[in-house]
Amino acid sequence: MAIAVQKGQVARWIELLQEYDFVIEHRSGKSHGNADALSRRPCPEDCKHCTRQEGKEVVSARIFRTDQLSNEWKDSHAQQEDSDIKPILEWMKASAPKPKWSDVSAMSSTTKSYWAQWDSLLIQDGVLCRKWENGRGDRCHLQMVVPKAKEPDVLQLYHSGCSGGHLGVKRTLLKIQERFYWVHCRDDVEDWCRKCTSCAAVKGPQIRSRGALKLYNVDAPWERIAIDVAGPFPETESGNKYFMVVMDYFTKWPEVFAIPNQEASTVADKLVHEVFCRFGVPLEIHSDQGRNFESPIFQETCRVMDTQKTRTTSYHLQSDGMVERFN
Repeated sequence: MAIAVQKGQVARWIELLQEYDFVIEHRSGKSHGNADALSRRPCPEDCKHCTRQEGKEVVSARIFRTDQLSNEWKDSHAQQEDSDIKPILEWMKASAPKPKWSDVSAMSSTTKSYWAQWDSLLIQDGVLCRKWENGRGDRCHLQMVVPKAKEPDVLQLYHSGCSGGHLGVKRTLLKIQERFYWVHCRDDVEDWCRKCTSCAAVKGPQIRSRGALKLYNVDAPWERIAIDVAGPFPETESGNKYFMVVMDYFTKWPEVFAIPNQEASTVADKLVHEVFCRFGVPLEIHSDQGRNFESPIFQETCRVMDTQKTRTTSYHLQSDGMVERFN
């Protein structure tokens, strides 16, 4: 069916094109530079990494827009005083070819990092800059290479200053990369944001403090009990769909009762007539935060019996682990 549809479409196109005189010629893929430039980046003349190089006659469609640096940051004197940048700056001003490894091997790791990016460096108005090209290849920025003494000024301006707004690491880094570059810039931005007192005061501590764990000391049977309700289950002939578990913390003795529902009145009635009347009133009852245990009826029962009521923390079954394990 699909083949028939395709043949029909071809037939209609042939009928329409019969009105014109034209010649169909094959055009190789490398000749489609007008279309390929929109979807791929052409290989450079000395490309050594790609086995499928586009034709060198294809005109590059990349548009480079170079931003000019502001005058207040054009400070070559600070770069001259930076021991890591000074050698690179002098070589670049002398229009020297890329130095050999033997010339930089004894220098600092920062100087070596700039040396490794030699092809991306240039001199503009006497200032050492770095060309930064985005992933699409359609835009190129000039980033001023920032000397060590000026790094705090840049971080202060773009994070803590009026134009910074105390943004996070990612957004602060993006703003800085629009105009500046230095080795380990990301690490310095992360460290600056982490140590910012204004950000710390708003965000608070990363690690929240928790209450200290403690052990409950139980001295006698039925002094402290735990209670829980499980279900619903398939209804029995007696109409029961839930079961209520009561356990003693001292002896680990369990009592299980089948109940028709988990309403607060049903739970309180079963607890009084089946537990309190047989074993006595405990000093403390522990349960989860179920609505039946938190209801006014259950709370009033505990108040009348002079029993202290405790509860687990939210979404933390370990707080009532004895009953949960038994279930």
